[in-house]
Amino acid sequence: MCDVPVFYATTDGQTRLIAEHLASALRSQGLESVALDVTHVDAWSLDRRHVRAALLGASVHAGKHQSTAAKFVRAHREWFNELPSAFFSVSLSIASANPTEGDAARAIAKQFLDQTGWHPSRVACFAGRLAYTRYGWLKRMLMRRIARKEGGPTDTSRDHELTNWTEVTALATEITALARAPIASRGSIGSPKSACRVERSWRSA
Repeated sequence: MCDVPVFYATTDGQTRLIAEHLASALRSQGLESVALDVTHVDAWSLDRRHVRAALLGASVHAGKHQSTAAKFVRAHREWFNELPSAFFSVSLSIASANPTEGDAARAIAKQFLDQTGWHPSRVACFAGRLAYTRYGWLKRMLMRRIARKEGGPTDTSRDHELTNWTEVTALATEITALARAPIASRGSIGSPKSACRVERSWRSA
């Protein structure tokens, strides 16, 4: 039985790490939780009868989230909209010192929700990781160029962690409260609360 599943789509692995951190934080608060990759059968076959809340995260690449995440949400849209839920978007843009880049990251998160018809209780934008050591040569050079332009780390000999884990844990705490709220009160959750702000800037990495 799973109280609060944390679904995710990932490309370079950071969204998976964030999903696993959320699941761990939820378990530490007394809820059964597991991180599930939306491309795996376990995510699609989960027994949803006892689920009290749900989270789903995806990362931004070339201006959009993974299509696998959108497909999963559309397939389970009614279920997601009936539950207390949260969407977390992972990107490097949200960590930029340029306000325009942060605005763009928030707009991409909103676009994902508009296109899937999901209305989560919470929306969060988390900075990801510059995984230079995992990139091929061309992508590594491209990402270094972007990082230099945005005032970010350019040492390609190692990866650079930008995720603010305190903010990730805070989202888990919020969802725990929603999951434990009486069912009768869930209708008063209201419009999505957005935490799509700059969680950590390039310059503080």
